[in-house]
Amino acid sequence: MRALNAFLALTVCFMLTSTTYSQTLAERLRQAGSISFRILNADYSITVGPGCVQSFASGTLGAQNVLTVNFLPNSLDFELTLQQVVNSISSDQRVRFVATVSNNGSRITWTAQNIPQPVCAIVSIGGTGNVPFRIDEVYGSITVDLEEISCQADPLGVLGRRVDIRMNIDPSSQMGFNGWVADAVCGTLFFPACAQAINLQFAGFGGRCPAGDVNDDGCVNDSDLLIVLFNFGNTGSGVQGDVNDDGVVNDSDLLVVLFNFGQGC
Repeated sequence: MRALNAFLALTVCFMLTSTTYSQTLAERLRQAGSISFRILNADYSITVGPGCVQSFASGTLGAQNVLTVNFLPNSLDFELTLQQVVNSISSDQRVRFVATVSNNGSRITWTAQNIPQPVCAIVSIGGTGNVPFRIDEVYGSITVDLEEISCQADPLGVLGRRVDIRMNIDPSSQMGFNGWVADAVCGTLFFPACAQAINLQFAGFGGRCPAGDVNDDGCVNDSDLLIVLFNFGNTGSGVQGDVNDDGVVNDSDLLVVLFNFGQGC
């Protein structure tokens, strides 16, 4: 009882001298440093000729590879290769996506920056085969609305941590490129070509459940403190309140909760 009273006193003192703060979902996404990302499907069309008005091919992309997208330092910007964005484009040309945050930190638009110079690529098109393209321009944007979810293992299985934010894609999102149908080495250009992907279906997750969030509600608060205190001294595998998973609920677990008090709230 004396030990419990001492910890309760420590808790009260800490709470009186600490500041609880709130973060936007975008800030929480950035601080976690990475997201999991997958394009599940999209409609594509390729048009050719002057003004790109003649239909060349169309269809659906199908599911693309699952990606771990790492943010550039101190930002929500990231870079992907053309082939990572669309698996059927054989090119390691990197494209930078610059983030714009809106709606009080609950919406992010990633805008593709144009490539610095034309790149020769092979594009695999269903029903047409492999077609050489010289890609001169890359454009498009992906807009997502951020939704807070309960702490859970990354549903796409690539982050290796629990997440608490889901990204819901906006219907306005699209990607595309303009260039030329060419020979295999892009030495001869045959006719202009334009490709566009719309109606993107998307899955994306991010954030990080804060250390000390014992009950997995995304917020380190008095509920987590009480769980640790009521289980103080308990031992065993998976015991509730064992924040650092060392098999015992003790002062180390209490300190983790105290030092992260207010995170995610």
